[in-house]
Amino acid sequence: MALTSVFYDGPVTETDRATNRAGAADYGVIGAEDFKVSAHPSIPYALNLAAGVAHGYGVSDTAAATQVVQCDTLATGTRWDLIVAHRNWQPILGGPSTLEVIQGGATIPDIQTLRTIGPGVEDDQPLALVKWTGGLNTPSQIIDLRCWAGNGGLVAADKLALDYLARPGADVLIGSTTWRYSLGDNSVWGWRPEILPLVDIGQGSARPIFKSLEVRVVLNTFLVADIIFPTAFPTALVSISFQRRHTTAGPVTFTVVSGSTNRTRAQIVASGASAGQELYITYQAWGY
Repeated sequence: MALTSVFYDGPVTETDRATNRAGAADYGVIGAEDFKVSAHPSIPYALNLAAGVAHGYGVSDTAAATQVVQCDTLATGTRWDLIVAHRNWQPILGGPSTLEVIQGGATIPDIQTLRTIGPGVEDDQPLALVKWTGGLNTPSQIIDLRCWAGNGGLVAADKLALDYLARPGADVLIGSTTWRYSLGDNSVWGWRPEILPLVDIGQGSARPIFKSLEVRVVLNTFLVADIIFPTAFPTALVSISFQRRHTTAGPVTFTVVSGSTNRTRAQIVASGASAGQELYITYQAWGY
């Protein structure tokens, strides 16, 4: 069943206007499960997208029933597919929107270079990244990229969604952290976590400094990886914590190697992982 789309050229009713959320944010879905991507229970290489409403750049799309999208088979290796709601304002009248699969490569792709960006012409709303492993006809991993627009800001399912939500002034809540796209040093725009001020970190009048970043590491033979800060703390690193990202695999415990931390780096052991394994880790570090 095709999507029902309104706010392309053509007739619009007062009910359409009253229920429209398409002006609330660039992108979003309405309900908690709307357009959620999951594995199809019986069709190989197929995905279900739950019924609901999605919106992007003035257009609202309604799926009255579960939608099915078909991905290509994969004999060997790994492939990441980007699942999107594709909106086409061309030709005259435009629409309705469609659900599309954009093939990526063997590693998590750059969403912004993979999708089409062109509101008013052609534009893709990211919904999920899906990992396929050669020989398996069901997904190895699904990363939820959806977001929800409320009366005070956005909520997103995964930090990767920040890639396509970057716009000056944007506030996005992910987990317990609010990320703001703000102007930083040297007039450079970027995502920065909103941090409550510390009363004291035990360093007198020294100004506390917070650093948070997602990094990719590859474990060595001893399951050890180095975390190098892009810029060093001026004086010292006080504390640091780690969180594994983008995986449904078994648990991994991170331990800081004794004596390995300084103002430029930290070294960790990843218990529960394997030598040579690639991990995506978000660290949160305080220093001065």
